[in-house]
Formats: sequence, C-alpha cells, structure tokens
Amino acid sequence: MRRVINKLLFAIIILVLLCSSCGKFSRDSDLEYISSILWTKAYDAKIEGDFAYCAFLNGLVVLDFSNKRKPVLISRLYLGGGFGVDKKDNLVCIAAGAKGLHIVDVTDIKAPSLKGIFDTPGESKDVTVAGDYAYVADGPSGLQIIDISSPSSPKLAASVDTDGSAEEVALKEDFVYIADGSSGLQIINIKDPSYPRQASSFDTQGTAEKVALSGDYAYVADGSSGLKIINISDPSAPKLAASFITSGYAHGVAVSGDYVCVGNIYDGGFQVINVSKPEAPVLAATRKYTMYNEAWDVVMSENHAYVVDYFAGIHVLSIANPSSPRIAGSYYTPGSIIGAALAGNYLCTVGDLSGLKVIDITDSLNPKVVGSIGRMRGIHGLGAGGDYAYVTDRWSLMIYNFTDHAKIKLVKTFPVPGVPRTVFVRGNYVYLTSDLSGFNIIDISDPSTPAIVGSYKMPGFAYGLVVSNDFAYVASSDTGFHILDIKNPSSPELVGSCKTPGLSYGVSVKGNYAYVADGSSGLQVIDISNPSAPSIVGSLGIDGFSNAVVVKGNFVYVSDETSGIKKIDIKNPTSPKLVGFFNTPGESAGVVVCGEYLVVPDSFSLLILK
Repeated sequence: MRRVINKLLFAIIILVLLCSSCGKFSRDSDLEYISSILWTKAYDAKIEGDFAYCAFLNGLVVLDFSNKRKPVLISRLYLGGGFGVDKKDNLVCIAAGAKGLHIVDVTDIKAPSLKGIFDTPGESKDVTVAGDYAYVADGPSGLQIIDISSPSSPKLAASVDTDGSAEEVALKEDFVYIADGSSGLQIINIKDPSYPRQASSFDTQGTAEKVALSGDYAYVADGSSGLKIINISDPSAPKLAASFITSGYAHGVAVSGDYVCVGNIYDGGFQVINVSKPEAPVLAATRKYTMYNEAWDVVMSENHAYVVDYFAGIHVLSIANPSSPRIAGSYYTPGSIIGAALAGNYLCTVGDLSGLKVIDITDSLNPKVVGSIGRMRGIHGLGAGGDYAYVTDRWSLMIYNFTDHAKIKLVKTFPVPGVPRTVFVRGNYVYLTSDLSGFNIIDISDPSTPAIVGSYKMPGFAYGLVVSNDFAYVASSDTGFHILDIKNPSSPELVGSCKTPGLSYGVSVKGNYAYVADGSSGLQVIDISNPSAPSIVGSLGIDGFSNAVVVKGNFVYVSDETSGIKKIDIKNPTSPKLVGFFNTPGESAGVVVCGEYLVVPDSFSLLILK
C-alpha cells in the first residue's frame, strides 16, 4: 500500500512540474495590452464601397474613404499582427504573421470584435476567403486551408507545403495561385478543399511577392525581376507571356481591365502598365506619390488605385486617365517611433520622419494626440520636463515649448560637441551624452539660452543615461557601465566603471543597484553601494537584444527589440527571475513608467501596457 501511495505521489509531483513548466509562458503573462496609438506599417487593404479594411502591423484598421481627400478613421482592433486581409459578408480575416489567422466580426464597423483565432504553423502573410474556407499563405509552411464555417472555432481542413515561402494567395475557380517567393508561382488544385493537390508551378526567376489574376493571365510582382505575365489558360502548364522591368523592386500588383498597377519599394514609386495585349505590356505612367515610395501593395477599385505604403499609410490615386495618375487623397501614418518621455500629464514621443507628438494619456484606453510638429530626420533621443521637450539629432539639442499644444514652438537649436544622443532632464539641467565626445551638463534654467556648464570626455557611444541623487549612471555600448559624480555640475568626475559582458544600452537605478540592459547578454545587476567599485552581482540571459530597462516596484521591465517587454522579479537583486512578458508586434525601442502603466515606443506604434 505504501509503495502504491509513493508511486501516486510521485506521479502527482511529476504532473504538477510538467504542467507548470509547459504552461508557464504559453501566453503573454502579467502584462496586459491596454491601448495603442500612432500605428504605421500598413501591409494590405480590402476595399468595399467607401470603406477600406486594412491590415496594419498591429491589426485591423477600418477607414472611410467616402471623401477621398479627407479619409476618416472609423475603428482599430489590436491583434498583435497584420499582413494580409480579406472580407466575406460581415467577417474580416487577417493574416497576422506569427499570430496566425484572426477572424473579426465587423457587423458594427465602429466596434469590430474578435471571433476566432487559428494558430497556423508558419507566418501568415496573406489570406483569401471563398465559401466556408480561408486560404492562407503561411510563409515557409506553404498553403493552409482553414474551415471557417464556424468563425469562433476555425479548424484546419488541409495544407500544402510549397517549395518556397508562400507570400500571397489568389483564387480562380478550382485553383489557388500562390506567390511563393524564390519558388515563383505555385498552382494548387482545390476543387476539394479537403484534398488539395499541386497542379503545376512556374519559376519566375525573381522573388514572387504578390499575384493578381485576370482572364487567362497571372500577373506576378517578382521583386528585382519586375513584373511577370504568365499565361494560365491551362493551369497544368503555365507559360511566360511577357516580362516587364519596373522602376523598383516590384512588391505589389493589382489588375483591372486593360491596366495593371505595380507598387515598387526602395523608392521605386507606383506604375500603371497597359496590358491590353498581355504579350506586349506598355508603360502608361510612373508616379512618385510621397517622399517614401514604399508601396508594399496596391488595390484597385473602380477608377482608383489604393497604394499601401508601409511607411506612410494609404494613398489614393485616381487612374481615370491612366497615363496621368493623380493623388486623390491620403491617410498618412507616422514613419517610426523611437522614443517616449513623460512630461507631467502628457507624453512626448518622437520618431524619424514622424516628428514630435504630444499625447494626452489621461484616458489610457483612448490616448489622443493633442499636439504635433513637423517631420524630423536623424533623431537620436528625447527628454521632457515641464512644458518642454528636448530632442537630439545628429548635430544638436532642439528645445520645444508645448505650453500651447496646438502650436508647439521651437525655442532653440543648440549645437553640442560630438553627435548628441541620450537626454535626461532634471530640474534646471539637461544631462546629455554625445557619441565620441562624452557627457555634458547643460543649464536650461532659461530654455531659450541653454549653456554647457560642465563636461567629461568619454569615448564610444552611450545609449543609456539616468541621474539619481549626486550621480549620473552611463551605459556605453563600447566601454560598459560608468558612474560620474555630478555634485558640482561644472566639474563632473568619473568615480567608477564596470565592464559588462555585452553591449550596455540602457540603465535604471534603485537603491544600491543599477540594472543594465546589456544587448545580447540580457540583464546585468550591478552593486553601486560603493560608487568607486561597482561590480556585477547578478544577471539574467534574455534571447534577443536588450536595449532599455526601467524599475517599477519589485520588478524591472526590459525592452528587447526582437520580442518586446520582459518583466523580471528583482526582490532578490542577485537572482533576477523572468516572470512575464509581452510580445510587441514591432521593434521595442524603450519602456517608460507612467503611473500604473508602461508606455512602449514600439518603432511602428506607441503601446500602453499594464
């Protein structure tokens, strides 16, 4: 009997251990998505009447284009991914990358709701819906056919592992046509969706990114090889009809009547091509529509082409006269978000090409941009204090006053030695690091007349800076962790250093410890009780690249540019433990504590977590 009981106890213990280890991080734990703003990275759109259902990196965006000059945002639904989109009746299907296929109910377009999720084995890039099935181009996992007859519980009907990476899928009659990356065009017979079979393939020579169908032809955006026109009158024996060299890397394609529209990336612009004779395509027009010209995809509706630009939003071009396309309207998005800083009840953000934004986050569920200024290039850092934002670019410190949010004013452009980078604002001083120059203390008691009052020469690139009590703590990617005495602002002095195993990028301090985001070496905990002899006393390896860190209570939150935010327990600083995470859709560039919330500049949006 005792032996049986012992075996039973042993089995229970093993089961508990297995359950705890298997389920520990099965989903984002302890960090909750609250809201987000400043979405960019648009990848695809489905046009239906006056509405555009758009796949953004963060999820679904619904736009009203009834007035094309002034399109209106109707709603957003965060999904954590969004690369391809299609719609059937009141359901929108989103191919959400690593998040799989998402099925959204848009009966009320002002409040779309998630109905179901299917976790595909690969990276969902695109989706086409027909009947009760969603046909998903699943990257390296090929074609996935999902039964969505019950939207709340989608299930796999069948799959076909294509030779390349399935990027886009188009459907015609009993065949699916897949732009399969380096493997060209793949044609799959789906007469019985439960038993798909390969019909044929065609090597396009380039990288098949997108495909559009019309009549007996498939039009393939073939990357550096331009546009390929393939005769598919016999799906079992496709043959090349013509090739057309485009003005850039052909990535998006759409066809309507006698015209094909191609979206090129790498500043290739938008092109209209006459294919009334598919064997002899003729260029009708090339149009550079923005300063970006990164057309990930193109969608045609009536006499308009909707250019989906992943750096600048959705641009509508009238092609009533195909030889002279004109811009009819645009829904602009910011280029990128690289930094955030808290200023009283407001949050400042800054980004390359997107400029400075002032955001009211009083209502965390509905943050609002209340002030904005210009486009900026070469932005490195951001700090804030009072009614001022302090922005560094390659040459200078720029000081902005946002007392009147609607009229943000540039107060001063102040040249700084070296290449200004990281900013920390406290009281009447800005503390600033400069690449290949060092550490500077700038008096801003009168922001219109800033003055450097103290400097310390330091080599390398310092991305991390925090000031606490009488010390400045600097994280240098080249030389490690440093402590400077700043009691006398006119004469900062280095008192201690510690070489970290990785590339020191971010630093935060609490009590006798400094917490360093150390690049590929994760988190380093440094004892600073004796500033002249700092030493590493704990560490935690983190997959990816740790670029920023902040302390909140008994936890530190590390920004990992490859996988988002990590929550780490530091009750025992010498033995930090990973206890939670939130996988952000973009590249996390930092983390800021704002009361009970965390604000994360995620390169292509600003996220609020709790």
